[in-house]
Amino acid sequence: MTLLNQESNSNAPRNGEFLTIKSANQWIDEAKSKPIPKKIFGPFWYEEELCILFADTNQGKSLLAVQIIDSVTKGISTLDLEMELPESKVIYFDLELTAKQFEMRYAQHDKDKEILFDHFEFSEQFLRAEINPYGYDVSVDDYESFLFREIESQTTESGAKILVIDNLSCVISDNEKAKNTTPFLIRLNNLKKMYGWSILLIAHTPKRNLFAPISRNDIQGSKSFINLIDSCFAVGESQKDPSIKYLKQIKVRYGAFQFPSENVVVCKIGKESNFSSFKFLEYGKESEHLKHFDAADKALVKNKAFELKKSGYSNVKIALELGVSEGAVRKWLKQTEFEE
Repeated sequence: MTLLNQESNSNAPRNGEFLTIKSANQWIDEAKSKPIPKKIFGPFWYEEELCILFADTNQGKSLLAVQIIDSVTKGISTLDLEMELPESKVIYFDLELTAKQFEMRYAQHDKDKEILFDHFEFSEQFLRAEINPYGYDVSVDDYESFLFREIESQTTESGAKILVIDNLSCVISDNEKAKNTTPFLIRLNNLKKMYGWSILLIAHTPKRNLFAPISRNDIQGSKSFINLIDSCFAVGESQKDPSIKYLKQIKVRYGAFQFPSENVVVCKIGKESNFSSFKFLEYGKESEHLKHFDAADKALVKNKAFELKKSGYSNVKIALELGVSEGAVRKWLKQTEFEE
């Protein structure tokens, strides 16, 4: 009996079936009964999405993640962005900070007395998980699979439908290669579909070209895995002031590209009383916050273009790498050849 004949006998897939086949009309009829996904963090992240938030080191990714969680667990918006859910439970897998480091971010610090006081009060709906150094069986060879199963079981047990994983490099030992990252993202996608979860995954970007706009090419690891997620946004640092950051959409499936390069969300990082967070400033253009060429920079970039050309890069690829036009690359290479 073929899969199509089997499907005519039952709408539900059999145990062990890898693919579920139905007519396009059946899929649409079933989807009609499901509610339209609500906004968790404006247009950046919706319900039942697998979303990636990425930025360079020390750009406030974790601060922003906690700020979003605080918003969701209290049923309030943040950064002037819509949050359409009622108060909801969230589990935060903090795989980087210790409990003390986390505490220090959300308390006032008396430097003279070397004490922390006036701690910020989170909702009881905010659950934080960190790795128990005594909870890992050293006989388990595949640590990544072990951790993945723990994330699944602890989230299921908690009753949370929203989870944040901070961060990708702590889950996958070598996330520079697609063959390592792709299976993990596929497994997360499966959990999202099985349980109706909304998942925010924090990721790094390697040292990026500060002259060029942030793009999907800047995500650490294989840029191809962006095809496996629903949405993606980034935190960029303003070259005018390191305390100023901007949020930019990189990929969306629901809604529209509301915050591309021409309309980024500009914020300032600070600590008001006992809560380290992003503060909304204005909407602006990404170009206003990028590094601009001076004579010294231009010389360095021209030399880099020549090095890349010797390494076999095409002019188009060099332009993408350096964040300049292909015409500029052509001109620089001709000048370098003439000088030689």
